[in-house]
Amino acid sequence: MKPNRTWNSKKGFLFQIRGKSDSDYATYPVTRKSVIGYRVFLDGAPSTVKSLIQRIIALSVTEAETISGVACVQEMIYAMKILLSLGLLVELPMILEIDNKGAVDMGNNWSVGGRTKHMDIRYLWLSRELKDQGLIRAIWTSGESNDADLFTKNLPETAFNKHAVKFVGEDVGD
Repeated sequence: MKPNRTWNSKKGFLFQIRGKSDSDYATYPVTRKSVIGYRVFLDGAPSTVKSLIQRIIALSVTEAETISGVACVQEMIYAMKILLSLGLLVELPMILEIDNKGAVDMGNNWSVGGRTKHMDIRYLWLSRELKDQGLIRAIWTSGESNDADLFTKNLPETAFNKHAVKFVGEDVGD
């Protein structure tokens, strides 16, 4: 739970805020709502982690992943505003990692059509405002390296230990 670098108290230091999000599509057995999870790191140290059932029923995997990504971005912006209110600086754009190519493409493009027309405008806020303002950039990460998996599903022991060490700072398998 230690940052990966140290602030030297000098002006001009840019704090890094990075997020990863994930969803497990339509797995809640009663309502078929998706489980989402995300985490926000400040200079490599966890600042926010969350797991919850989505409030709405997502109609696609891409929609579920986008909803999770937007929730993560809201936490990232909150962290940024706290740092800015203290007179500190934040490196922009902040990076959001998602393991769904469709959600990444939606976060980085203006065009929406075909199978994504049903998505509510608040989920397109990621691409239409935040990306264009230079605040957020969505990038793809592989599912195997997405530690937000911890918050969406039961993982096999090896995957759990691989990801959990990022949050507790020691080997959890011993």
